[in-house]
Amino acid sequence: MASKRSKGNGRREPKNLRQVIDPALAQALSHPLRSHILMTLGDGTASPSEVAKELEMNARDLSYHFGILVEIGMIKLVRTEKRRGVLEHFYEQTQSRFRIDLLRDAAQAAMEARQDETFSGLDSHQGRITVVLDEQGRRDVFELMQATIERVLEVGEQCSESLQERPEEGAPVEVFVMGFENTAAASRRTLRRSAGTG
Repeated sequence: MASKRSKGNGRREPKNLRQVIDPALAQALSHPLRSHILMTLGDGTASPSEVAKELEMNARDLSYHFGILVEIGMIKLVRTEKRRGVLEHFYEQTQSRFRIDLLRDAAQAAMEARQDETFSGLDSHQGRITVVLDEQGRRDVFELMQATIERVLEVGEQCSESLQERPEEGAPVEVFVMGFENTAAASRRTLRRSAGTG
């Protein structure tokens, strides 16, 4: 009996494939412009024209990436406005999907890595800090995190070329970069101040 093969590459289709990262999220982050759009919409609503102006690029080109993010459910249209005779569309993140899925995926990936004993050691890194930032500081940190994700993608592309000759040396590495306001820490600081201890 012939084995079931995927189209075009002659390889068997995997059965019972476990997805650590939501495929929609992976598709969203697979292009730096879509990553930028998601990060921008994390601060509120925006239109392709506004983001295009910030990036100094054509709004039509950026609209294509907005459309993909709408299709996979990462962002949604919230309103339209007529500006300079043109109807402008404004979008926002579907926060429940993007953020909750990311937290779930990070936790699941970490637990599986711990069970497989790959969570700690030379091939892993974990770090966590809490810093108090003003508005500009928050923007700077989030831009730095976005730049880190983009650099990781660049490294992945470089490795994919060398791994074509030595595929056995490849190892999947999960990279999660998250930053958010720590309301619990803020509450503890407020309590310490009111008690006169910090």
